[in-house]
Amino acid sequence: MSGPTSSVRRLMILGALLLLVIAAGLGSRRYGDALPEFVAANAGDLLWTVAVYLTLAILAPTWSPVKLGLSALAISFAVEFSQLIDVDWLNAVRKTLPGHLLLGTGFLGIDLLRYLAGAAIATLLDECFTRRLKS
Repeated sequence: MSGPTSSVRRLMILGALLLLVIAAGLGSRRYGDALPEFVAANAGDLLWTVAVYLTLAILAPTWSPVKLGLSALAISFAVEFSQLIDVDWLNAVRKTLPGHLLLGTGFLGIDLLRYLAGAAIATLLDECFTRRLKS
């Protein structure tokens, strides 16, 4: 099915998935002590990149899953590397809740692997879903 109805449905699904991923990411931070250690340590950053992927999918609906995945990965890496920048105004933004959630507070090399995993998972799931819809 194609046309305006399927486009609206796709945006609604992507929006719902985005809200679900955000809730899961926040939950993994808030309730990490109730989760397996591996999940608690890695889920938040992985899901952060999935949320970036979904946001890009909403904003750029014609992009391929690979382009979305690479873009989400680039944004995630840029945000992580920006944590190496030590300027007062940026540190002040990071001390706010939205700033902390969007920009983080300290560079961790392991986060790059978590972002890579998130981008790969989102891309692969989108590729599978897209192929299934076309067949």
